[in-house]
Amino acid sequence: MTAPISRVGPRRRTGIVLRVLGVVALGVSAFVHIDIASSRPLVADGQITLMGLFMAQGVVAAIVALWVLVRGDTLAWLAVGAFGLASLAALVLSVYVEIPSIGPFPTIYEPVWYTDKYVAAAAAGAAAIIALVALVRMPRILNASDDGRDPREAGPSR
Repeated sequence: MTAPISRVGPRRRTGIVLRVLGVVALGVSAFVHIDIASSRPLVADGQITLMGLFMAQGVVAAIVALWVLVRGDTLAWLAVGAFGLASLAALVLSVYVEIPSIGPFPTIYEPVWYTDKYVAAAAAGAAAIIALVALVRMPRILNASDDGRDPREAGPSR
């Protein structure tokens, strides 16, 4: 008789929960940015518009979300953390500082907070925090046995 497949140890469950939370945070960010970007042109006069940057950010968020969902490895979590921190920094900076146009990229300055911006900031911050927690717990999650016991505490193998 075989052991039930659905039995997952608490440390594995923690890893799964963190992956789902990370995907939700990035999914919210992707949705908000793609929703905003879909209403206006992505390129105008040979320059990428702010909406083009929003669309790119939404697509990257979706790709990183799928990556962490499928793999959940250290590199994926580093990408989630970097994406969350960069998104939050860019958003906050764009409210308080006028970022000049560089090459084909537009000037970024929008000194107003509104609902979508609050949601995007919360999602980016949550993604960064979730990634940090996942990275701190990563060795324990990866080394956990299926029954939830840490193999380092199990004693000598037979």
